[in-house]
Amino acid sequence: MDKVSVLLASSYTGLSQSLLRLMENEDWILVVGTSSLALDVVDTTKNMAPDVVIIDYDLTDKFVEISQVLLNIDPELKIVVLSVLDRVRQMAIELLLEQKTSDSPAIKWISKNSRPAELLKAISASRQRQLH
Repeated sequence: MDKVSVLLASSYTGLSQSLLRLMENEDWILVVGTSSLALDVVDTTKNMAPDVVIIDYDLTDKFVEISQVLLNIDPELKIVVLSVLDRVRQMAIELLLEQKTSDSPAIKWISKNSRPAELLKAISASRQRQLH
C-alpha cells in the first residue's frame, strides 16, 4: 500500500516536533516536509505534491488565501487545520473558501487539544482518494 505523503506547517516548533514524532511512528505516513512559513507551504506543495497538508491556523493571517492557493495547486489535496477556533468561526471560514473555489474544499478542522488518533484518522481519510 502506498504511503500517505504529509506536509507539516506550524510556526510553533514544539507542535511541529510533536506531530513529526507522531507521524514517524506510523509506517503508512511519509512526511515530505515541514514549514514554519506560509509561503514555504505553497512552494513545498508545488514541489512535493503531498496528499495532505497539516497547517496550524495560527501560521498566517491569510489562511483563506493560502488554502485557496493550495487547492488551486491540487484540487484533490486534503487540508487538515489545527485550530483552537470555535465551530461557528470554522464554518464561516469554510463557507468563504467554498465561495472562492469551484469545488467544495477538502478541509478538516481538528482542535489542537484533540487526541492524536483524531489527527491520524483525518490523514487516513486521504487514502481513499489514492484507491480511486
